[in-house]
Amino acid sequence: MTKENSQLRDNDKEEDLNKTEDFLDPSPVYDLPMDPKPVHDVPIDRGWAWVILFSTFTIGIFVIGGIKSFGVLLMEFARVYQVSKSQLTIIQSITGFFFMSLSPFSNWLCEHYTHQKVIFVGGLLASLGLILSSFAPSIEFMYFTYGILTGFGFGLSFPPSVVICTRQFNKRRGMANGINMAGSAMGGICVPILMQVLIDQFGLKGCMLILGSVMAHICPCALLLRPAHKYPLVIRGAVELSSNGQPMKGTQKYSDKKDSILIESCKKKKEIECGNVENEVRVQLIKQHSPLMSRKHHKVSESSSLGASIAGISSISLSYQNIPKELSKMDALSLTESDLEHKKSNKCYEFFQNLNFSLFKRPSFCLLMVAFFFLAYSYHSIFIILPSYGLERGLSTYQSMFLIPAFGGVDVIGRLTAGFINDKCVVWRKQIFIVYAILHGIGYLFIPVFSDFTGILAWCTAFGIFTGGFNGTFVIMIVDCVGIDMLPSAWGFTCLFVSVSFLLNPVFSGGLTDLSGSWTTAIQVGGSFALFSASLLIIETIITRGSRMNAKNTQKKKVEYDNT
Repeated sequence: MTKENSQLRDNDKEEDLNKTEDFLDPSPVYDLPMDPKPVHDVPIDRGWAWVILFSTFTIGIFVIGGIKSFGVLLMEFARVYQVSKSQLTIIQSITGFFFMSLSPFSNWLCEHYTHQKVIFVGGLLASLGLILSSFAPSIEFMYFTYGILTGFGFGLSFPPSVVICTRQFNKRRGMANGINMAGSAMGGICVPILMQVLIDQFGLKGCMLILGSVMAHICPCALLLRPAHKYPLVIRGAVELSSNGQPMKGTQKYSDKKDSILIESCKKKKEIECGNVENEVRVQLIKQHSPLMSRKHHKVSESSSLGASIAGISSISLSYQNIPKELSKMDALSLTESDLEHKKSNKCYEFFQNLNFSLFKRPSFCLLMVAFFFLAYSYHSIFIILPSYGLERGLSTYQSMFLIPAFGGVDVIGRLTAGFINDKCVVWRKQIFIVYAILHGIGYLFIPVFSDFTGILAWCTAFGIFTGGFNGTFVIMIVDCVGIDMLPSAWGFTCLFVSVSFLLNPVFSGGLTDLSGSWTTAIQVGGSFALFSASLLIIETIITRGSRMNAKNTQKKKVEYDNT
């Protein structure tokens, strides 16, 4: 047996020698292939995924609550600054535009600096903008503080939170997305009431100052968004290395279900202990930053007969030979300083390369974006119009303010219900979404029928169910259309397109009101846009079904041709 083993070992030496050119001594080298894009054991539908859902739910309360509560501030701005409604609504136009248009940029930042860091910075900017707004001497100063700074903070906070929450769930994605979006509706309940109480107690400036400190709570929520690289690394297609077959205490295990490599990394000493049949070797890993693609490589020092080297960042080689005390190899994938400077100077190119523009070749996705544009315009109008419309109908300030929390409370129920239905009726998701959009548009047109507080409150109760239904399904529709892998780009493009409606809506609604003298005209326009978006969704469904039927017929004909 020993002779046969020695012959097999000699054959292995000859084969490995032909494949390896990095070592001077012709000893056997065993390559452990590593995926250049590491896969981490991120918990899906379990564990920390629910903590991330709670975090994004809370972020939605603060961000969307601040967006929806502008109607309460609009009444106070009009009293303090004595300017036209079109001038006041410019603030919300700027805030809403940055809130949505920064989605592609914020998602790109998250790919490079993690969701945790980007949303943390967004929380700081949102808080700073509101605090500075408390010192605003004029409405023009508010354009910069509340409009740009706070809007920029909201844009860095909310869109990435939707993406990371959607990625954490698969089987329960519909329910998780409904709960996440319910946080946005919950913000529409809590924040307007908080704003009105603060305005009554401390005035407009005191309200903005305290509200800025409240928005700072986005930062601790961001810290709960654990990055993917914090989870154990899964390395596919490698051999198993262990320390005498027993894991060390305080070690991290990196393994796959199939053939895998088990790396045991001691937290204190940062060592890997590897064992073989003849002797035992201790290898110390020294982490060192690598300029190559902002990744890390390791210096490996050996203390007896096992050597190691890092070839670029794509493979690890182990050899039974003596090598220098420290070896750091970056020869295989090294970059010169001029190459690095060239890469750094092309950040814009890298950003645009990260965006998947091939999505615009899909007619279904393009129609979906246009439909979302008009739906977003219609939905966003409610929170600008409703308080002022209540004052126009003779309601008191508190009654007008109470309409938004009442609408938001039913909106929460609608979103949670939609999330549950989406998980149970996967095949009919799009049809259910279209029904919600149609009922939303019809209900919008019925607002002018009611003139007293009881009637408008009853309308809010019924209308919120339909509005929450399609709002709780937005992201699911995008995932069903393009897939989960393309969600960051698709969600970014959709938010960028919708941001134009956020930019135009307040100014357009305020201008129509100044011209007609009533908010009724703006309400009718919003309802018409909602019905138009529903018609686009119906057209998109017909086109998608037609393309699927053509694909099936083509495939069927091809199979028949192959059989003949």
